[in-house]
Amino acid sequence: MIWDSDPLMPSERLLQASFGKTTRTRRWALDSITMGARSRKTIQRVFTILGLVGLAIVVFFDRHDLTSFWSLAEHLRWYIIAAVVVVQLGSYWLNALYYLSILRVFSYDTGPLRLFEGALAANFVNYVLPSAGLAGAGFLSQVLAPDVPRGVSVLVQLMRYALSALAVLVMMPVGIALLFLYNPGKGGAIVDVTIASAVAITLAAVVLVALIQNESLARRLLERLMRMLGKLLNKARKDQVWEFVDQFYGAFHSMVSHMRQMWLPFAWSILYIIVEIGTLYMAFLAFGEVMNLGTVVMAYLFANIASVFGGVLFSTGVFELGMAGTLIALGMRFALAVSVTTVYRVTNLIIGLPPGFFYYRKYLAPRDEGETPEASPP
Repeated sequence: MIWDSDPLMPSERLLQASFGKTTRTRRWALDSITMGARSRKTIQRVFTILGLVGLAIVVFFDRHDLTSFWSLAEHLRWYIIAAVVVVQLGSYWLNALYYLSILRVFSYDTGPLRLFEGALAANFVNYVLPSAGLAGAGFLSQVLAPDVPRGVSVLVQLMRYALSALAVLVMMPVGIALLFLYNPGKGGAIVDVTIASAVAITLAAVVLVALIQNESLARRLLERLMRMLGKLLNKARKDQVWEFVDQFYGAFHSMVSHMRQMWLPFAWSILYIIVEIGTLYMAFLAFGEVMNLGTVVMAYLFANIASVFGGVLFSTGVFELGMAGTLIALGMRFALAVSVTTVYRVTNLIIGLPPGFFYYRKYLAPRDEGETPEASPP
């Protein structure tokens, strides 16, 4: 066959089969493909530069933590830090298992390695672009495209946030019980603030779920928004928006009808929270400190709650401020609270951001048309 040695791309081969080798139509079509490829490469370069700028900003704002980390290094038990690295990578693998289980609810079977890479990339995007997790949801759809519809991918990521928040609420009574069991009479104010914040998050979640469930209302609001945007959206863009909405609600109704299968994704979310708490506890062990488990649990949970409220505008410092503040409020020495928080912070940065940027850049590029899909309905 002549195609065996033909260096043309798959799209060019298709055009050759359709129009022949010499027609003007084929030349025009090939010119269009070339221009589109150049446009895509330009966009990839722009987003790569934006990723580097975001990474530089994160490093700039965390420069004090990085400097403090090296000054604390001589006091650390490095074999425990090495274990922290392994456990942290394991937490990303748990995210991949979550994605694997919930995609199967929607009848998609995706390779776990690709999902692991997607978890790192989405975490990087969320870190450099604070947007309450929406940026990460959008980028996960890029990782899974074209094998999984974008509306499905976004719902998968939003459900990850929802199930993680639910896991935090489930762990809260455990943390409070451990706190009062080992430290009776301490942490009253922290517990009150944590409970009040949890109630606020629950109410917000109820309102959001009610809005999503009312599909007709959501569609009317979206239609009104697009009218306000007017000429900023052409017909093709509007059609893409409605296609996304149809995909999202199709997946949502499928999830509701298979609610029993959601226990496995929720179990992975719970296990992820437990592993993260264990990582924080290991940071104390790296300083030779054996801590009250209730204190560690409450510090992690309150840091997560603080990041929910502050993550819309700031990705840097909100989680750590909540963690260090909780530890100090529970009676821990200031120096130890800040040191442990710094070590926990820097290990997260080192493990998450460099590989996250690598996979972010990898999935900016569109997948080859001839590549075998990793995700397909079973």
